[in-house]
Amino acid sequence: MDTDDRTSTLLMERFQQHRAHLSRSEFAVAEHLVAMPIDILIFRSAQEIAAETGTSDATVIRSAKRLGFSGLPELKRVCSRTMAKTVPTTERLQQRFRATGTNLSRVAGQMFAAAREILTSTEEQIDEEALALAVSHLETADTIWCLGFGSAEAEAKHAAVVLSRVGVRTRCSGSSGFSLANELVDLRSKDVVLMFHALRQTRELKLVVDQIADVGCKVVLVCGVQLRGGYNDKVSAVLTCVGSPSKLASWSIGAIVIADLLAYGIAVRNQQQAIDSRQRLADLRDRIGAE
Repeated sequence: MDTDDRTSTLLMERFQQHRAHLSRSEFAVAEHLVAMPIDILIFRSAQEIAAETGTSDATVIRSAKRLGFSGLPELKRVCSRTMAKTVPTTERLQQRFRATGTNLSRVAGQMFAAAREILTSTEEQIDEEALALAVSHLETADTIWCLGFGSAEAEAKHAAVVLSRVGVRTRCSGSSGFSLANELVDLRSKDVVLMFHALRQTRELKLVVDQIADVGCKVVLVCGVQLRGGYNDKVSAVLTCVGSPSKLASWSIGAIVIADLLAYGIAVRNQQQAIDSRQRLADLRDRIGAE
């Protein structure tokens, strides 16, 4: 990416569109954001931008909203998409090294800030109607298939564990290709698929959705924001997680919290079932000598 191309065209367009409605302090923040290279902006917190502009955290967040974003995290995420598509992975890693430095205390602060940003943004994205619908589908399933492709396999495994602990039958798979096809042969109409997938369209994702349509069972998709629009009308419920454009914290953080939320939603609706399941688990642990 050339130096002249490092700033966001979208951010400039939003600034020109809304500048007449900004207060003096909001204008100062917006000008600062527009001038800042995206590969630097994505690592900046609201506190740091406030210090650089002589304003406050609240003013920074309000300025992002005045520019048409839900907040600073969405501003950074949306404006960084072009960079993510055009800058090679190795160069983005080098940018990250330059932005964080080597002081581990400072890096830790940045990573925890990125994790909080992911959780806050994911919470803002939660659709209460979709959440309630997802819990309703899952609690009535004969078997819940927890599927996660690639790096999302860990979230699927976590979901299978927490769901089984509240008394529902689960299966888990991170398979792909022919192995996945072999497993999906067992899919039944009373089953529900809980699928975790971050960003990119894949053959496996399309295969599962098509197979579900053929079998007639329901699917709950936990995915990144960019996939939501393409699957809202193809699956039973979509819940979105938000990643960090700085890549200092994983999308998985939000996905795991959503898995916990789904399991707890089933538990509070079926409390005796959850209690009985927890007792069976405790008894089994005692019998094998687990602490």
